[in-house]
Amino acid sequence: MTSEMIATNVVSYIPNPQRLGRARTLHDAITLVSGSACPHRLNPVDRYGRTFTCTASALELGDCALMYVQYGFDVAIEVGCVEDYFLVKSTVAGEGYLRSGQRSVVTSPRSIAITCPGEQTEIGMRAECRHLTARISRQALEKNLVEKLGRRLQDELRFDLQVPVESTFGQGWQELLAHICQLSARAPAILEAPQMRRQYARTMIEMLLCQAPHNYSTVLRSAQDHATPWYVRRAREYIRSHLPEIRSVAEIARSVGTSTRTLQSGFRQAYGKTPAEYIRAARVQALHDLLLSAGPSQSVTGLMENLGIVNFGRYAAYYRQFIGETPSMTLRRAMAIECSRQHM
Repeated sequence: MTSEMIATNVVSYIPNPQRLGRARTLHDAITLVSGSACPHRLNPVDRYGRTFTCTASALELGDCALMYVQYGFDVAIEVGCVEDYFLVKSTVAGEGYLRSGQRSVVTSPRSIAITCPGEQTEIGMRAECRHLTARISRQALEKNLVEKLGRRLQDELRFDLQVPVESTFGQGWQELLAHICQLSARAPAILEAPQMRRQYARTMIEMLLCQAPHNYSTVLRSAQDHATPWYVRRAREYIRSHLPEIRSVAEIARSVGTSTRTLQSGFRQAYGKTPAEYIRAARVQALHDLLLSAGPSQSVTGLMENLGIVNFGRYAAYYRQFIGETPSMTLRRAMAIECSRQHM
């Protein structure tokens, strides 16, 4: 792996590089990590003669926080019962394990692990392991879920312990966290504004509830669909299946058997945006997904054409507005990350 690849990969997952902390003793490492994650007991398993070292970086976002950590040796971390937070762990490199209650999984870059508040939690990390952990307020998550369902929760919210990175949630979550980390590195002044940090925290909570599998996923989807007019649901499905061919909102209205005016009103009620804005966002997201999985011979313009995009400049501006970087930047970063993974 070249030094440029290493730099690209590290910057992509450090949430606050300006305040990257290092510890050289066990006590200092516990203090460094506990201040931003949660209190814990750190047990070195086998140092193989290595000098004690711990590298960590944290970024507070209000109801959420991001924490990057790497130890220079094998460790077992006894977290205990954390009542107030969900921990969403992305393994950037290496392998380890996570136990939450009676459940346990091997952690690696192939999956994302989500703990359950109130369960005894233990985390194992090999020397080469690097974690980017999101700490999510349980109260904020459950409040948001109650608002979506329109009733109190009968059971505690419980996510699947492990979610593949190839899933819609996995890909979106990794990209969201990488975007936040890169923004902190390249334009830290933006995240100094409390309202910006809160906005990113809300986005993280929305993505967890709407995309990560949990015990309320089916009920939540049904509640959201029930509140959406039938013609909007049909239009949404039509957009998903005909995205490259769509040329006008009138075409969609005819396909679902309603008027353009009614469809406009329905989309504003359901999504707070017009059908045209919904299509635009869908194309930007589809382009984002294609760029992340693009091969070395593919180009930004070619992928845009595959989605029915003809005004490349305008959509490049939309893309930057929604994603926070240009399409070519996403493509270059995805290629660099893929190359670095192949060389790990």
